[in-house]
Amino acid sequence: MMLRTTMFAAALLGMFAGCGGPKRAPTPLAPAAGQRIGVIEFSLTGAQVNYDGQTEAFGLALAEAIAADLRERGLVAEAIPASGTPRGELIVRGRILRIDEGSRALRYFVSFGAGAASLGVDGEAVRPDGNRIGAFADERRSGWGMFGGSGENLLQRDLREVAEDVGEMVATGDHSLHR
Repeated sequence: MMLRTTMFAAALLGMFAGCGGPKRAPTPLAPAAGQRIGVIEFSLTGAQVNYDGQTEAFGLALAEAIAADLRERGLVAEAIPASGTPRGELIVRGRILRIDEGSRALRYFVSFGAGAASLGVDGEAVRPDGNRIGAFADERRSGWGMFGGSGENLLQRDLREVAEDVGEMVATGDHSLHR
């Protein structure tokens, strides 16, 4: 009986071992190993804002999160404030289109995605001479948190997810992944 249980567990483990999700192969537009990537603070100009907190820090926080994601992928990346000079063989720049903390009451009482917080961005990857390599757009929504979740916590979750998406697009050179 013990052998049968062990064999069944091993079979299940073997079946699910390959379920890690698709790995994206780098395209010719992907940065080469050792290339420096500068991620410029994202602009808030023209953003639709529905958030009671301070929004000024979102642009740099997003740039820092994207740079951190790229470093986790083994690339050389740094966040650059808007007032700084862009540095790197590849420059990532963009703008925040939407910061919406949603409605805690709707998340709590209605749920099913009602009142979700959302963060939307678009941008591009360019060479230092301004030659565009690719463009990207992404939006993430978070519609659940304990007792409706705080808009700030949900927006922070959205920021991390957008940073991971943009990091993947830049690292693989596939800028169409999350359009």
